[in-house]
Amino acid sequence: MVKIIILLIFINFTVYGSTKDIDKEISEAWKYYEQGKFIKMEKISREILEKSLKLKYPKGIAEGYYYLGVAYYSMGNLRKALEYANKAIEYSEKHNNYRWKSYAYTLAGEILRSLHKYDDAMKNFKKVLQIIKENKNKRMLPAAYSNIGNIYFEKGNYKKAAEFYRKGLIIGKDIKIRKSYIALNSYNLGLSYYKQKNYTGAINYLKEASDIYKELGDKKSYISSIFYIAKSYIKTGDYKKAYKILKENYRIAKEIRASRMYFRTLKKLEEQIGSF
Repeated sequence: MVKIIILLIFINFTVYGSTKDIDKEISEAWKYYEQGKFIKMEKISREILEKSLKLKYPKGIAEGYYYLGVAYYSMGNLRKALEYANKAIEYSEKHNNYRWKSYAYTLAGEILRSLHKYDDAMKNFKKVLQIIKENKNKRMLPAAYSNIGNIYFEKGNYKKAAEFYRKGLIIGKDIKIRKSYIALNSYNLGLSYYKQKNYTGAINYLKEASDIYKELGDKKSYISSIFYIAKSYIKTGDYKKAYKILKENYRIAKEIRASRMYFRTLKKLEEQIGSF
């Protein structure tokens, strides 16, 4: 299942002098994250935190803790990541900035999810949802619902997972959120239906996801969506339709080195079709 985590740049306030320099470093830290340069991100985030603590600059302190948590999470050091996520939570609770709280609790939730501590992760994600609803920020709701859906999915409660993915999808479409988020929620919702053996529902949402991924040029996610569409057709006994869709997309699967699972499924389908 595709994972997702809220990693957004905080609101920029107008600041002067040294705090303005810190804001520039915060932007640099984010660029390092986007470039996958997590060691550099960790180094500059530590500098941000140290300078901000000396200047008693709340924004720099909150983001310093948060960015350090993100850097360590991205490098796979979950213990250190959780340490800084908790510091970000503790600091944000002392200030009246709901975005700081939302990002900090979300990060902690993602780390706990990676540690398979699902009940603790759920508490964090539900806290985020509560904060967002209280502050009426509709644009943050799709990701909040998706994160809760992910926990239900990984615990095997596919019905509840679908309920939250659907909420995120409906709101996302209503506010015209970016297409990649629509595709992700559609994909996860389709996969939830597949797990519930509701193959018609699975095909509908996976088709929606695959169309968007194709438009965006995200071949990996497109091929994954197509593969589960084919598997859904197989489950309904429509082997010819499954074979056709896999055959049509085999070249793309080969491009992203996912052809092995396609090839094996195609061979099995050829045997099934040939037996009729």
